[in-house]
Formats: sequence, structure tokens, C-alpha cells
Amino acid sequence: MDNENKMIILTSNEDLINQLSANKIPDTHTINFNYLNNLSQLNSKIDKLYEKLIDSSVKNSNKFNDRICVICGNVAIGYNYDVLTCASCRIFFYRNQNQRNKLKCLLRQGQCSVDYKHDRKCPRCRLDRCFQVGMRKDLRINHQQKQNISSKSLSQPTHTTDNLMMDIVKEDDIILICDNKNELLSAEDLLIIENIRSSFVLIFQDHNIQCSCVDISNRICALVSWSQFASRNILDSIKFFRKINQFEQLNIDDRFILIKYNIFLLFLILKCFYFKRSNDCCSYDNNQFAEKHRQFFILCGDSYGIRDMFVNLIHSLVKITEQDPIFLSFLLIILLLSQGLSMNENEPSLKDSLIVNQFQSYYIELLWKYLINKQGEIKTWKCFTHLITIIIRIQSVGKIIREFFRIQSITSDVMDQIEPLMHTLLLIQ
Repeated sequence: MDNENKMIILTSNEDLINQLSANKIPDTHTINFNYLNNLSQLNSKIDKLYEKLIDSSVKNSNKFNDRICVICGNVAIGYNYDVLTCASCRIFFYRNQNQRNKLKCLLRQGQCSVDYKHDRKCPRCRLDRCFQVGMRKDLRINHQQKQNISSKSLSQPTHTTDNLMMDIVKEDDIILICDNKNELLSAEDLLIIENIRSSFVLIFQDHNIQCSCVDISNRICALVSWSQFASRNILDSIKFFRKINQFEQLNIDDRFILIKYNIFLLFLILKCFYFKRSNDCCSYDNNQFAEKHRQFFILCGDSYGIRDMFVNLIHSLVKITEQDPIFLSFLLIILLLSQGLSMNENEPSLKDSLIVNQFQSYYIELLWKYLINKQGEIKTWKCFTHLITIIIRIQSVGKIIREFFRIQSITSDVMDQIEPLMHTLLLIQ
């Protein structure tokens, strides 16, 4: 046996391989290198899978160490009902999510502080705060489903190598989903969102954009009172934008151009925030406010259905945004930073369009992450797709309405009576 020669044959000749395998010669072993290659690739994938699992575990363990509850400001324990909260706010929402009508505001103003440092928090304002930041009642069932899934997974045997080979793609998909979930809002993102929401609500919450303040005694009174009404709301919009750090960093000429050409169209967004399901000037029913709104447009010479376009667009905005102040405030910023939104051929080019685009992209991404965190990725994809269509409608309807009021102001000989700000925003030379 010691004198026997040993030989290694490397071949791709399938006939020779089949012959050696069929004869089953003693002390002869056939090794399929394709199998070894596949096994090596499998082991590599499994290693990467474990690396992702380990990395995911490390990230999850450190995920909330530096995060705060967006409701009361205490230390957060994680995402509960789709929002980063502390244990106390999680339990409070669990117990009171269906009790809003039974809870009373302590100061009867609806603006009580719910900071964790206060021993006695107003339950009504605290629950309102929960809903404002996006806590979702429908996730209560999903928590139970997660517990059932966890219990089921513990009772299942571990995968063998063969099972891993068959399920490796599915496992990778699961890890990718987990990775997406980990790409949620950072503590800095949450702070920025809260600051913008607070500024938006603080400036606009006490307003009520109704047509009741417009005088419809005659065309001149209607146009003059409308210009005063529109001017007040636009000044408040400018006040809101001055609260945005990135806007203040823009070139002063670029800020003027964006305000002059874009802010008139953003009146639609504000009306969406104030819209009421009934007794609103943009309601489909025949209430007194809606009737006065119709009379105003007729008095101003609307024979092209401009009011109907305006009202239909408001309803579309209400449907897609659900009047969420965070959604609407970010939409205001994104549209203000949209070069060419006015579709006016005389709009000059920005001096630093790159920085404007960068700031706009930042807020688009932040809105995207907020919506995914609030409603999931699939619904967010659909929402953004629909939103593009609505923005195009805002452009076209806004241009028509601006041209309508511009012509009415010029032909009605009220240029010396309408608000000076409206001269600029109606692009009257």
C-alpha cells in the first residue's frame, strides 16, 4: 500500500467523470468543484446574514439612548404606535386613545403644557398632542399580532444549512426591511420637525380663513377687502418662513424672488389647514359661507368656473394631507423653494439655485421619512405619486387665480386702494 502512487486528476470531461463515478474504484474520490463553489457562496451569504443580524442588534440596542419622547420630552423607550415616546406616554395613549370626548382641558384653552417636568399634566391636551405627532390607534391590533408572531417563531426549530440555502433570499429580504425600519427619524430630525410644527401652529392656529370678512357690497369693495384679507395671511406666511433657518441663509435677492413668485400659490395650503367639513366657504353644501364665496367670485366676474377649480383643489389637498400640520408645513417650505412654480416667463433666475435645491431636497427627504414613520412605505409611495399630480394642479390653478385677480384689479380701477403687497404678488408692473 505504501508503494502505491497517488494521483490527483483535474478534469472537466464529463464522460471521464461519469465513468469514474460508475465504476466506483476503491480509494477513488470524486469532488465536484461547482458544489464547493456554491457552498462557499452560501457560507459567504450566511456570514453576511449573521453580520447584518449582529449589526442590527447593536444598532437596536443603542437606538434610543439619545432620543426623547416627542410628546413630553422625557427619555424615549422606543417607537410606540408609530411615534417615539416614553413609557408613560405609551401607557397614557393606550388607556385614553378612545376617551377624548370624556377628557376636559384643565385651563379650557387647549394649550396646556404637557412637559414631563409637570406633575399634573392636562389629559385632554396630552391626548391631543399624541394625535398631533401621529400616534395611531389602528396599531393596537398590530402589537398583538407581533406578540403572536414572536411566540410562534420561538416554537419553531432552527434552520439547517439546506434550509438556509433555500431561504437565503427570503432572509435577505427580511434584513432589508429591517434596515429600512432602522432608517427612521433621528433625534435631530424629530427636533426640527417639532420646531417647524410648533411655529406653524403658533402662527396659524388662531386664524380662520373664511370669506366672511370680505365685503361683497360691490366689486370694488370685494376686491379691496379681499386684498386686505389676503395680505394679512401672506404676511403671516412670511413670518413662518422667517422661522426656517435654511430660508434665512438664502441670498436676500433669492428670498425676494421666491416670495414674490411662489407665495401667492401657497394660500391654497393654508386654506387646507383651516378647512372645515361643514359650514366652510369651500364646502360643497349650500351653507352661508359657501354662498357668500360664490357671490364674491361672481361679483368679480368669474364665468370660467375658477371658484370650482379652487374648491376642488382644496378638497384634494385635505384628502391627501389629512390636514396634518407637519405635512402641510413641510409642503409650504418645499413649494416655496420650487423654482419655476409660478410658471411665469418673467421670473428671473436665482443667484444661488444650487443651495435652494439642496435645502428643498433636504425637506423633501425629511417629509418622506416622516410619512414612512407615520403610515408606512407603500402608502407613502402612493401619497408622493398623488402629491406630484396635486402640485401640478396647484401650479395651473394658482396661475389662473392670480391672473384673474390681477386683471380684475386693473380693470376695476382699484389699484390705488388695494394693499401694496398685493401689487407685488399679483405681478402688477
